[in-house]
Amino acid sequence: MDNTTINEGIIESKSITMKLINYTQLEQKIDADKMADGPSVNISSPENQGNDDSYTVTVLTYLPDAQLSQVENTSGIKLDDNVYLNYNGVNPVKILGKDNKYTTVQGREFRFDYRCDVKNVEKYFLCYLQFAYTIKDSQYADVIWVRDENEDPETDRGTVTVPADTDD
Repeated sequence: MDNTTINEGIIESKSITMKLINYTQLEQKIDADKMADGPSVNISSPENQGNDDSYTVTVLTYLPDAQLSQVENTSGIKLDDNVYLNYNGVNPVKILGKDNKYTTVQGREFRFDYRCDVKNVEKYFLCYLQFAYTIKDSQYADVIWVRDENEDPETDRGTVTVPADTDD
């Protein structure tokens, strides 16, 4: 991230401002075989805000019920001990179109980062995350890309989401 300033749940950079609205780890545990393959993501324009370049993102994702280690990327908003919401800029991402062919588009990438060294975790916590961001430069993206990334194993999951056109 470019020249980042972090202040009490707000990230300021040259390209975006990102603010944590809510982060909750639900107490009920979920069996690993009942988890979704990736986070569930919704993006919308915030209510009562005149800025067309501001968005609210709501994410449901999973966190292992196991000891977490320190992550390498701590440039974002600290959500909990060893859990971070990081912004990784605008990057190419392949999406599957309705014609069953992949197309590469530009995606604004956010990561729910943690590190779990425990293999074969059996239980997970469901986490509710909501944050807002405002685009400060002119680099727009076709989609946002929210990844649930465990820095240790090969398994990270992601969801690509497009804002709805509300002009109808």
